[in-house]
Amino acid sequence: MSTYYELMGLRVEKSRSNSGKHVLNSTIYVYKKNQGLTPYTSFTVSQEPIKPTYAIGEAKLVKLRIEQGDFIIYVRFLRNFKRVVKGLIIIYNYKGEVVYRAKYTNGFVVKSMGNPVYAWLVRYLLDSLKIPYKSTKLGDEK
Repeated sequence: MSTYYELMGLRVEKSRSNSGKHVLNSTIYVYKKNQGLTPYTSFTVSQEPIKPTYAIGEAKLVKLRIEQGDFIIYVRFLRNFKRVVKGLIIIYNYKGEVVYRAKYTNGFVVKSMGNPVYAWLVRYLLDSLKIPYKSTKLGDEK
C-alpha cells in the first residue's frame, strides 16, 4: 500500500490582457512511472477560484494528492506584445520540494537551478507536448 501526499496550492491560469497583447497560460502535469505525463485533473483534491493576472480569463489554486515517487511539473508561459514567449518549467518531487527549474525564452531552454539528473523530465515534457525549441542547455549535455 502506498502513501499519498497532499501538496500545496499551485496556480493554474489561462488569461489575457484587454488588448490581447499579453497572454498567460500555466498548467500542471504529474509524471507517474507507469503512466507517463498525466494532466493534474485526475489528482486534484480541491480547486479554489482566484483572481487572474490579466483582465480576461480564469485562474484557480489547485491542491494535488500524489503518491511517493511521482513528480509534479508546473509549466508557465507568457507571450508579450512583441510575440516573445517566455516561460518556466518547474519540477517538484512528491514532497513538494523544487528539485529542478528551467527557463524558456523564445525557443531556448536553459537550466536555472537544481540537479541535472532531472533534466530528462524537461526533455520528456517538451517532446510529449510538442513545445517548439531550438536548443537546450539543461546541464546533462556531454
